[in-house]
Amino acid sequence: MATLVKRKEIMLYLNTKPSEVTPEWGLYGKKSTSSTYTYNPNSTSETYITDDNATTILDAYAVSIPGDMKCYYGDAVFDYINQLRYNLAVGSDAEGEVLLIDRYIKVGQDTNAFQAEVFKSTTMINNYGGDGGQIASITFTTSLNGDPEKGSVTFVDEEPTFTQNVV
Repeated sequence: MATLVKRKEIMLYLNTKPSEVTPEWGLYGKKSTSSTYTYNPNSTSETYITDDNATTILDAYAVSIPGDMKCYYGDAVFDYINQLRYNLAVGSDAEGEVLLIDRYIKVGQDTNAFQAEVFKSTTMINNYGGDGGQIASITFTTSLNGDPEKGSVTFVDEEPTFTQNVV
């Protein structure tokens, strides 16, 4: 039976302590009203000498996730993003990890395991501040780097634990 997917079931976590051995996943979405994964497909079109029309080949994706959140001091994700801003992080200092979870796709017999993937990432700050009398906001773009580790996530007290698929 088909089921509509609610936005809250498409989950994005950022590793808020990327320099640590064990990831500390912070859920993105607190004080945000929208987030869409942009896949940015890269393709090549060629017209072969035996054809009148082009053939398009999908080469790769350059996935990015724009973020727009209210400045919510004390929230792990805001504090992490704000530290990147404060430090004007570039190069490897702007690199991290993201955990994408499809909490509507259950994996295996465990009803608490969901389809997930972990990407290396780069986060870039776009804007910070806002209008007078309003709560400040910060906008950023997180680009997903390379191929993901595919696996599943289980939750204990809403904290995710990622398990990579065995190939």
